[in-house]
Amino acid sequence: MTRHFARLLAGAAIVSTAAPAFAQGSDAASRIAALEARVAELEADDQGAGPDLTFGSGQASSIEFYGFIQVDFIYDFGAELGNTTFPLIGVTDDDQGEFFNATAQETRLGFRTTTPTALGDLKTEVEIDFYGASGAFGTDNSYEIRARNVYAELAGFRIGKSWSTFPPFTVYPITLDFQGVAGIGFARTEQIRYTHEFGDFQAEIAVEKNNGDSDTPVFVAAGTYDTDSLRLRAAGIVGEVQSSFDTGRIDEAGAAIFAEYEEDFYGIAIDGSADLWDGGSIQAGYLFGDGIANYLVFLGDPINSEGDTIKSQGAYAGLTQEVGEKWTFKAIYGWRNNDEIGPSDDTETLTSIHLDALYEIVENTTVGIEYFHGTRETFGGEEYEVDRIQTSFIYNF
Repeated sequence: MTRHFARLLAGAAIVSTAAPAFAQGSDAASRIAALEARVAELEADDQGAGPDLTFGSGQASSIEFYGFIQVDFIYDFGAELGNTTFPLIGVTDDDQGEFFNATAQETRLGFRTTTPTALGDLKTEVEIDFYGASGAFGTDNSYEIRARNVYAELAGFRIGKSWSTFPPFTVYPITLDFQGVAGIGFARTEQIRYTHEFGDFQAEIAVEKNNGDSDTPVFVAAGTYDTDSLRLRAAGIVGEVQSSFDTGRIDEAGAAIFAEYEEDFYGIAIDGSADLWDGGSIQAGYLFGDGIANYLVFLGDPINSEGDTIKSQGAYAGLTQEVGEKWTFKAIYGWRNNDEIGPSDDTETLTSIHLDALYEIVENTTVGIEYFHGTRETFGGEEYEVDRIQTSFIYNF
């Protein structure tokens, strides 16, 4: 028997059994009306409350299920990028033409729980999508479950797998394309993070699993100023990065000889967003670092074949405008540059342009169209361009 049904049944029983006795008094009608009002109040309370669970601690825990279903229909012009724009970093003239693709891999499912404790609310989150297959960010449309976020929070500590503390997710420009904007930080990793708030200021420190090829942790610190209309954030990250390169030589057993390198890396990012006018907002940021490629959208090599870390910098700017209650328009530009001279066909510069129009058909249901223009320039001076039209249907729940 559900709690909702039990409450209604109990209320109905009270009214039915009490009615004869009340009818003997002059105020019978008013008392019966009061009981009926109480039953209605219990019903309203039940509808407004989320489902309760009981864990081993005996405390009542609320649980919230959330997510969205997203289906994307994509046309690429110039090169086949697939279900995301990630292959832009390696695109050449070898695969020219027009290509159609479709995917629902970005569909996302998750739940959050909240349990009161003596130290405050214990919160958890588990979230998955369907980009778990090897090569899933190109033309492979295999649907395999991937854990995005799996963590618990208590007394300012977050422990588990979550967004790295380095990227600016409080001001992140969102695109229909899953890959996102060039020139911005991006990573999810296992971590222990502590957050403390001072009014409008928030400080974070974290020890995280390295997002690159390294057996050592990384250390991150960030500070955020957040008000209703303005958000500013600065973050720094330090750690070590490893890489190996085939030297082209073989040993006495005929096996290839690899050069192994391990170097320190660092990165600094400054980001912000502001509400400009009614329905209008801007997001912008700049980052730079040495050996930081593992923490950037589109990734890349953090170390060159000579064993030197590759210096990178990036920037982005986006404008969002809501029109009425149904329409949202976005324009976002991203830029990334690698300063270290490498082989002539290595990527020196990436740029991205996203132009979006989204329309809310009914509550929680949106259709959107996005134009993407991406460029890749090599150290040898070659430049490649790709255009994409993506239409997305999104239902949030």
